[in-house]
Amino acid sequence: MNRQSLVAKMLHLQVASALVCILLYFALLFATRAGLSYYNNHSDIQQRSIARQVERFQKYVTAQEISAKDTRAIDDWVGQQSFLLMNIYRGHRMLYSNFSFSFGDGPDEEREPGSNFSFSFGDGSDEERESGESWQVFYPVQFSDGPAQVQLFCNVVLNWWVLFSKLLIVFCVGVFLVVFWFACRRIVKYIIQLSEEIQAMEGGDLDHPITIRGDDELTTLARCLDSMRVTLRQQQEEEAKASAKVKNLITEMSHDLRTPLTTLLLYTEIVRSRKYENDAQKDDYLNKIDTKARQLKQLSDNLFEYALVTRDTVVTLDPPAYFSRIFEEPLAEMVDTLQQRGFACALDLGSEDLMLTVKMQYIRRVFDNITSNAIKYADPGREISVTFRKEEKWVGLRFANHVLPGQHREESTQVGLTSIETMMEKMNAVCRVEQGTEQFAITLLFPIT
Repeated sequence: MNRQSLVAKMLHLQVASALVCILLYFALLFATRAGLSYYNNHSDIQQRSIARQVERFQKYVTAQEISAKDTRAIDDWVGQQSFLLMNIYRGHRMLYSNFSFSFGDGPDEEREPGSNFSFSFGDGSDEERESGESWQVFYPVQFSDGPAQVQLFCNVVLNWWVLFSKLLIVFCVGVFLVVFWFACRRIVKYIIQLSEEIQAMEGGDLDHPITIRGDDELTTLARCLDSMRVTLRQQQEEEAKASAKVKNLITEMSHDLRTPLTTLLLYTEIVRSRKYENDAQKDDYLNKIDTKARQLKQLSDNLFEYALVTRDTVVTLDPPAYFSRIFEEPLAEMVDTLQQRGFACALDLGSEDLMLTVKMQYIRRVFDNITSNAIKYADPGREISVTFRKEEKWVGLRFANHVLPGQHREESTQVGLTSIETMMEKMNAVCRVEQGTEQFAITLLFPIT
């Protein structure tokens, strides 16, 4: 699956939001222009606006006692207005103009420094003025040096146009921010959701899965977090199982140690107090003391072996080897030991020689535990069978023996079996125990390499 970069996604959102705002800006600008144009053509807004400007100019002239030739003061007032052009006439002579062009060749003696232009129309005849300016509107203004005629050109619609344009820019920028925020809100909500789920993990809640959504860097982060959550939960479960197993083992071990210790102390006290009838009874008590002492030694050895096995957190397996090469020597030693103890063994190892990956040190310990278990609890009058087993992609051996009649299994903690199961787990193998009143069997299965 192609992953879309979060940076590219944000860039796409910005471009899309900008395009929406640009289109909206030009659409509103066109509508505003059309509306203002229609209003300007169907109202007397221009005339009313010019009349107001003339009235304000008259108040300014009166208050400042300005003459018609005081171009600096007139320039100051005109400069404060927006989109305003002004001509001032007295008689047939232009005294002031802020136009950026001039007409005619008239003398400019009447023009003060700082003013824009001073010119006259033609030769100053009344006929020429009336014919050339009949369409123009002049407003009388009383200056300090006498009256004059003022001609104004003011475009109030243009003022509104500029104002609306600025407002539209501000509005569209706001729309851009709002559109971009709504577009990013999904990403922000996902980040907040991941933050809340991480806090839940930090608080110990490893059962709630991390939400995986999208195909960007946040998705990759979510997958990694969920994988970490699963790993931590598995580790917690394994630690809880191991802790429960150890607690149970300690509880049962203390009980099993107490029983032989009590018997050992009892017989020791009898011998020390000489409460026996003859030497034969004394020897019998000493033999029982020796048996209980050996039993305690066996329990301590099994416990020590279990501690060694559980201590190895990381196990490196040996290179792959054939089935026959792995089990030939341990089986030979096991059969020899059992035969010396009076047991008969029946072997059926099949004909398949498959590749397995094991740790030979653990294999020898497993066989030693099975041998020790058989010596203590198996019936010497019945055969101990060792059978080849294959189940799909697993292969191994099954050991079975009949339990000695009337034999009470004093090692109720089964530390030896627990050690076998632990070593098999570390080799990625399986251990199955079948325990009944008359028969005991243990099956070891290893994955085929």
